[in-house]
Amino acid sequence: MANRNEHIPATRPPEIDSLRLRFSFKYLDFKNAKFLPSECSQEYLGKLFQILKEFSNWRVGDFSEQNNDEHRHIIPFETSTEPNGFQIPEADQMGYLEGWQFSVRPDVYYDRGRVHGALVDDTFYIVWLDEHHRLCA
Repeated sequence: MANRNEHIPATRPPEIDSLRLRFSFKYLDFKNAKFLPSECSQEYLGKLFQILKEFSNWRVGDFSEQNNDEHRHIIPFETSTEPNGFQIPEADQMGYLEGWQFSVRPDVYYDRGRVHGALVDDTFYIVWLDEHHRLCA
């Protein structure tokens, strides 16, 4: 039987940092009641696509820098409302990856809307849309 961790790279190769960032909705979670895409407002979704367009012009190395104003950082799941991290049956290795988040409206101080996912090589896999910041509530 193959080791479940064999598909997960131990570290990101340096050449990945120079690639443009891509986004995927492949693992978007439609089952966790806290993060249902159908519960997101039109304003949140509109801003989400604006920020995805902006980040799509960034390099992976720039996006993964955690000292920023966009609230981009690794998620400390152990202190969140989801201590087991991402639980996606069709992507069993997602539970082993570091979760990342970023703000949908970094220009608004009081905004709590976030996107949570995993950064694998040059692709950010969006898992949860968290308009009301329920992961850290």
